[in-house]
Amino acid sequence: MKTYIEYLDDISELELHDGLVGYGLFAEKIPNFLCSTAFLQYCHTNNPVLDSKPKDYIRYSSMRNINIPRSMAVPEPFAYLDQIKCLSQNWSTIKDHFRNKTTDDDYKISRIHIRKTLKKPELFEMNYKNHSKDGDPEQDIIIKSKFVAIADISTCFPSIYSHAIAWALVGKETAKQKQKIKSEWFNQLDFYTRNLKHGETNGVLIGPHSSNLISEIILVAVDHELTKKGFKYVRNIDDYTCYVESHEQADQFFICLSAELKKYELSLNCKKSKITPLPQASVKNWVTKLNHFNFVNTYKYKDKWAIRTKELKGFLDFVIELMLKENSDSAVLNYAIRILSNKHLGENAQNYYLKQIHHLVLLFPYLVTVLEKSVFEPHNISADTIKKIADDIYSYGISKNIYEACSYALYWALKYDFKMEQHVKIKQNSLDSLDCIFLMISYLYDKKYNKKIYLVEYKKLAKSLKVNDFDQYWLFIYEILPWSDLTNNYKAMKNDDVSFIKPDFLT
Repeated sequence: MKTYIEYLDDISELELHDGLVGYGLFAEKIPNFLCSTAFLQYCHTNNPVLDSKPKDYIRYSSMRNINIPRSMAVPEPFAYLDQIKCLSQNWSTIKDHFRNKTTDDDYKISRIHIRKTLKKPELFEMNYKNHSKDGDPEQDIIIKSKFVAIADISTCFPSIYSHAIAWALVGKETAKQKQKIKSEWFNQLDFYTRNLKHGETNGVLIGPHSSNLISEIILVAVDHELTKKGFKYVRNIDDYTCYVESHEQADQFFICLSAELKKYELSLNCKKSKITPLPQASVKNWVTKLNHFNFVNTYKYKDKWAIRTKELKGFLDFVIELMLKENSDSAVLNYAIRILSNKHLGENAQNYYLKQIHHLVLLFPYLVTVLEKSVFEPHNISADTIKKIADDIYSYGISKNIYEACSYALYWALKYDFKMEQHVKIKQNSLDSLDCIFLMISYLYDKKYNKKIYLVEYKKLAKSLKVNDFDQYWLFIYEILPWSDLTNNYKAMKNDDVSFIKPDFLT
């Protein structure tokens, strides 16, 4: 079993730089039409001069599985490059920090952190497939425990104080003594992190992978103090699960965790803190029930088990019942869809399933992010069927101002090559929204299906936004305007035909 630091030692300075710049700029929740590999190659070839000025960022809202949007961000790319250069140039020293804070750990407390993954260039993902390589420490630390204490950090990323990065790296006293020495590397990391968020000291952006590394710098320092006090727990980003022998010890964990977080201007989410007696199931009860659902009367089709319509109906009814028992926890539905992605559905079963999916995505719009990988592709769904879902999810998105839904509908239209029912309304809808991602993908849609004259209003808006809101719309402005309308690095990059749009979506 690799230790925490062994995972980080696998990553060289260059690999850190390339992994974060080339594959960590755009959040996974954004429709998969964007890529920064061309930008990475351009930076290697040209080594652009960076102005190191504070930049704003693109706003993007993604629906969570509780049907409440999460505010996410796409950073201005050259400010992001500045931050990544600082991280990679000081990677050896940063790894020393992680080594010092984790070397005495008996197991990997932090379960989700950057690492190399097989067959993927990204250094970070939320759901790693190789947990077996990390071991299962909970099986050991649960022994002698009678209670489990559950806690998380209140609005973790938006609450991270940029100066706390230096506090964690070199100690608060040293950091404060040297706060005005701009040449100190930890102050530079603070500075470049602030620059991603218009110079603000409060909060790191949710979306770019560098933010996950920044949060780990702070949270392993918290872990170090808690483990010295003897607490046995695991942490998933900002979620803590601690195993204790008494209710009093659980209370003490909350007190100590709150005190350690306070040192970095973070706070405990009291509403989500709870103490539960043991024993309890090692996984959520609904997960076990779904995994052990008895699909009777199945048959083998090629390399998959096939489900008949009757059994499919029974499974989906069971899923809905579980959701209601779990207080409408949509994670139940998400998990069920993943289970069905590995099954073969005959024609009748597939028709029934797709009608149910069509219905459910309008009730739970967060599902737009999983349909391509878990429904459309594994079940070879026709473009005509996808179009019906896209038309309705687009209309729903417009009616509720959920522009993520609109963006995904247009993304499907581009990927699966069909025209939307609301064809003539798309341009005006996107112009009215002033949502950068929606604007970008609607432009690509109209570029594919309409004449050049139809695109004039997009260019007019891009020129207008360039004056005062460039950073908030840099992607839209850069991709639409010619190099002659751009300045500095953007002009040079455009002249080199660099695009952040994947080639398949440029035609």
